[in-house]
Amino acid sequence: MANASTAPFRQPVFAAIKSLRNDRAFTPSEVVSIDRLLDALEVPTTAGRQIGLTSEDFAAAASRLGCTVAQIRAVWDVESGGGWFTDVRSDILALDGPGGFIDGPHLPKILFEAHVFDRYTDGKFRASHPNLSSARWDRKLYIGGAAEWTRLHRAMQLDRRAALLSASVGGAQIMGFNHQLAGFDAVEDFWEAMKVSERAHLAAFSNFILAKKLGPALRQISNRAIDCQPFARGYNGAGFAANRYDEKIAAAHAKFSRGSA
Repeated sequence: MANASTAPFRQPVFAAIKSLRNDRAFTPSEVVSIDRLLDALEVPTTAGRQIGLTSEDFAAAASRLGCTVAQIRAVWDVESGGGWFTDVRSDILALDGPGGFIDGPHLPKILFEAHVFDRYTDGKFRASHPNLSSARWDRKLYIGGAAEWTRLHRAMQLDRRAALLSASVGGAQIMGFNHQLAGFDAVEDFWEAMKVSERAHLAAFSNFILAKKLGPALRQISNRAIDCQPFARGYNGAGFAANRYDEKIAAAHAKFSRGSA
């Protein structure tokens, strides 16, 4: 299924070149070379993509949540590690080819969780694919960075839906299994939105806050750590203090209350 970065421009070009080569698959270096040629010809690659958020985006989210801009910006600042990879490796982009599920050059940040995939597949891939399916959480299974898309792709070949449920994605790293809390009936729709717009990441985050009934806690946030504890506990769990989430949110709120970006 083509996405906004390939249709209607890039995909026909790749298909035409491939037909001239008798359907021989592209190597990763060939994909990069063709992409660079199309870039030089000013063929769009990011139509419909929105990288980054504006002050208007945060104002709209604050209005919807009934909080101040400083409050929503504080929690986003702490909970978000930035939503995107903007220089994705060629071997990752070539996994399912131009127009596939994984296409670039911009992809949202993700983290594949082997213990969650194990749960959704009843452990049937635990022996055959121990790097993708684990009975318990194991930090050593992470590859990190954009290469987490490689892990997701491999898991999707085993069980597509379970794989999509088992990774976190976007600025707030919402798990696929929380797609309904994020406002999407289908996990596929959730992923498609997360691949297009950081505004969608913020909207999903806002939906999640509302669904988890964290609005009142969000509206308590101030420059004092004690006022940030209800939200930090509700969003990050009982262990929030170990990572000083309440203190970080308070510091971020102080920054944004001063109008600092």
